[in-house]
Amino acid sequence: MNIIDYSNVEIQNINFAATGSSEIYQNLKIIYTTPAGTVPFDRNFGIDISIIDEPIDIAKGKLIVEYTTKTRKYEPRASVKEVDFKGDVRSGKIIPKVVIIIESE
Repeated sequence: MNIIDYSNVEIQNINFAATGSSEIYQNLKIIYTTPAGTVPFDRNFGIDISIIDEPIDIAKGKLIVEYTTKTRKYEPRASVKEVDFKGDVRSGKIIPKVVIIIESE
């Protein structure tokens, strides 16, 4: 049973010249959609997808910690204000919505 469906996630139109809030949002999108362990030389980059094997309530808590920690480490210009989840508990899938605050531009 998968909690988060990564099969349809794709990053499109990466803007290598992005600045300010556009750059921050783009960086966060990459962090949040990269499974940890897949980036050579920085195996901690991304989100730990082993969380998907946990019961939903535990997974939600661990995902909140994961998003907060990885945001602080890899994009310190932003901070996580809250993480909301929607989805169907019966199907075992949840969709996280990460609300951030941009600290500085």
